[in-house]
Amino acid sequence: MKTFALLALSAMALGAPTSRRRDIADAMGTLLNGVGSAAKDLFANGSKAKDASGVPVNTDTAPYSVLFAPAAPKDATDAFSNFANHVYGVSASLLGLSTAIGPEQIKALARIGYAHEVLEAIEAGKMESEASTANSPALQALIKNTPCVNNGFKLAELDPTPQNALYVAQQICIVRDALILPNILEMGKLSGAKNLIVFTPVGPMLGQGAVAVQQPGSELVLAAQKALGCSE
Repeated sequence: MKTFALLALSAMALGAPTSRRRDIADAMGTLLNGVGSAAKDLFANGSKAKDASGVPVNTDTAPYSVLFAPAAPKDATDAFSNFANHVYGVSASLLGLSTAIGPEQIKALARIGYAHEVLEAIEAGKMESEASTANSPALQALIKNTPCVNNGFKLAELDPTPQNALYVAQQICIVRDALILPNILEMGKLSGAKNLIVFTPVGPMLGQGAVAVQQPGSELVLAAQKALGCSE
């Protein structure tokens, strides 16, 4: 079974508490119907959509028009479309965590972000099935660093204070902006997806807690991986 499929199944293991399974199921059901206004606003108000060559694209035309219409992936282009939905869902959750105040709001954002990250695994599994992506550095980077994001959302839920929520959002963004978002694009290229876009880094958008995009292997990235419990 593919590595990412295992990640997705483990997140919804039958051994999880009933309330936790219900939370994940509810979030997944909602997310599969669209990423919601927060993610769409992020897409619209962040960097304008550009293809992998940096050329602006009209997201109302095919194949970009399916970016916010999740469906079971039939091919790499569908998988990248669905992946984009969940990328923007995670991004919206991180932006929310950086300004959240109440513990229930923080917990809800963490659960939704976690569910989005788990659902990304399904789409990554489809792109992984393409021979060109097997054992690629991009795939290995996603396998190694996806747990950073999952762990971070769990940490935010366990300690739902504004200070911890902001700290977790910063640490996730440091890892994600450097090692996950660029490699999702690279996976899309390798798998032959036809609707590639450059994802907007979230760290610089965190307001007073903004963090610049780091280079892979930098001290800040290594420290963030350690803080999130996903370092080697």
